[in-house]
Amino acid sequence: MRSQNTVIRVCALLLAALMASACTDGSEVRSPEATATLPPEPTASLPPQPTAPPTSAPDADGPSTTDPETTTEPTRTWTLLAGGDVLMERSERLGLDPFASITPSLGSEDISVVNVEMAISERGTPRDKAYVFRAPPAAAGRIADGGVRVASLANNHAMDYGGDALSDTIELLEGAGVVTIGAGRNSDEAYRYRIVTTGGGLDVAFVGATQIVPSGFEAGATTPGVASAHAPTLARVLDTVRSAAAAADAVVAVVHWGVERNPCTVDAQRSLARQLLDAGADAIVGHHPHVLQPVVFTGEKLVAFSLGNFIWEPRQNMGGETGVLQIDFDGDRVVGWTFHPHLLDDDGVPVPAESGARVNRINDIISGDCGPHAPPPTTTSTTTLPPPTGTAGL
Repeated sequence: MRSQNTVIRVCALLLAALMASACTDGSEVRSPEATATLPPEPTASLPPQPTAPPTSAPDADGPSTTDPETTTEPTRTWTLLAGGDVLMERSERLGLDPFASITPSLGSEDISVVNVEMAISERGTPRDKAYVFRAPPAAAGRIADGGVRVASLANNHAMDYGGDALSDTIELLEGAGVVTIGAGRNSDEAYRYRIVTTGGGLDVAFVGATQIVPSGFEAGATTPGVASAHAPTLARVLDTVRSAAAAADAVVAVVHWGVERNPCTVDAQRSLARQLLDAGADAIVGHHPHVLQPVVFTGEKLVAFSLGNFIWEPRQNMGGETGVLQIDFDGDRVVGWTFHPHLLDDDGVPVPAESGARVNRINDIISGDCGPHAPPPTTTSTTTLPPPTGTAGL
């Protein structure tokens, strides 16, 4: 269903934009040419780009009265809303709706996607790891009611309470109407693509994978786990993207990668992004660093390297700076994007933000000027976040 010529045509653009990275610290490369691939610095006041209204579906109770010769073609324009990491132990414990203030609301456009970074279950035993995250079963319904249509489980917390808890997470989300990707009760489920249809009738495939894979987390032929984006299973991820591109009108890859607390990208992210785009992904939405990272737009494809903590524990620094990424498509082509800044409040709930030093920092990082906000170099390649309140021994 995809045009091979279109994919080939953008490869050169992709390579140039990703190699440039859009960051300015010592570990990043930025060329004058790369600047042109980024849109103007986003602001909170930018209005969403118009999206064509969905077409009406035939009456499910009777035959369609539409003349077959004049059947309306699917509406090619559609919009994806994307958020970052979601952890709801605190909000559920306090009885809060963390989606209430999000603007635009996640159910207001064709499709929305977030990274659910927790088990949703009352079963299981905590893994022997530094931090383990989960929330009660009611969180699944809250996520669905918040407008989320796709949830990636390809992360380093999906198996925190074992395979039974992961199965519960999948069943609860799917039962509430949320499509899950990137994890499963076996490798066939974990590595498959899932198709979501827009209101206008376009099929959008989602693929989830993670480069952050704790021991025992990778899905096996008969064992639950996540889709690993490391060799040798990276080949399977890329094959899934190719199959999705052949089956759907557009493909979105959702990836867990990068270094915690670093607003700039690293080589492993840029390398995987190029491979996913070359395989047929039209947009990539990233998570894991727990801070925002740049959005790179080639003119036809887009990579959002990290969307930060979306619903989390209270954070007053960069870890509490987040937002809603709006990506506007014409079929499989990205035609524009807008970032809507939010800040986490004292309960870790996102609220819209329009101005101030923190919003300025959000706009710097998202538009590519991440270097001035990067942490000092350390002797190790990874960092460890402090534990969210009340989750370590849940």
